[in-house]
Amino acid sequence: MKSVIVLLLVLGCFVEFLWAQTSALQGDMRVAIPWAVTDWEPFFILKGPNKELGRADRLKKILAERMVNYQFVDLYADMPHTLELWKRNKNVCSGVALKTPEREKWAYFTALAYQVPHSYVILTARADLLNELPKEPSLQEILNNKKWKGVFVKNRSYGEQIDSILKKAAESSSIFIEPTPEGYVPIMRMIKKRRYDYSIEYEAVVSAFNERNYQQKPLLMKNIKESHPAVTFYLACTKNEWGRNVVLKADEVLQSLASTRGYQAAIESWLDPEILKANRKILEEFYQRRAKGPWTTVPEKSLSGGSPLDQ
Repeated sequence: MKSVIVLLLVLGCFVEFLWAQTSALQGDMRVAIPWAVTDWEPFFILKGPNKELGRADRLKKILAERMVNYQFVDLYADMPHTLELWKRNKNVCSGVALKTPEREKWAYFTALAYQVPHSYVILTARADLLNELPKEPSLQEILNNKKWKGVFVKNRSYGEQIDSILKKAAESSSIFIEPTPEGYVPIMRMIKKRRYDYSIEYEAVVSAFNERNYQQKPLLMKNIKESHPAVTFYLACTKNEWGRNVVLKADEVLQSLASTRGYQAAIESWLDPEILKANRKILEEFYQRRAKGPWTTVPEKSLSGGSPLDQ
């Protein structure tokens, strides 16, 4: 009951903030797009010398420059909180959404970016835990070892395969915690303080966290088998008329952007040169597919409608 009350209070704060942000646009004829951001480098960078130069930050800026009838307004919300806002029919978009059946019930999607590599790591502050594992352990095997206690964010998607593994594991053990207002960073802090033994996260996110907080004694990592070479990140907006119009316009803009260097540079930002070289072919295939035509979950009969603002 306590966790439910906390979650409702958090959601209330997010909704109030949402309306505070959108009401600030009164007098502006542009349509407001509340854009979910969270402390999650290198996708979102909210402070410091690289502020607003994260991968998702740069993509938002490119979209905003071309969607002139819309006004993007930052809203602090990670994916679990964004999902709750979608369920309440509150207008909000995410630029780092994985597409899942649950989320498709509440949002429209269009392909925004490509994440390479899609590398998950087990992260821990316990060297003895990693020493017990093979070079590339399976998450399933780690979960089966009751000696160690893992922790994961409720309603965050880690991809279909991992989601399935975690859902099954949760039937016999309490592994999920409610999302916090600070997004996913608190999980890494909990691991550092050894409140839990391990979790999983993108390698790039853990590296950025270590660089910012614990350069001398970083969190330890090891790749897990359930990673994939790449994955599509979607722009997803509330499944209502407002969201339909935003997604259709964004989809149109993204088709025209796909072959431009600015768009491609945003997707490739913060990638190691060797990783970029190894994934060049698959990235080019994504750009070509993105440029070909509509890549959205909006029903086909709606694709020629566009937004009333664009007529």
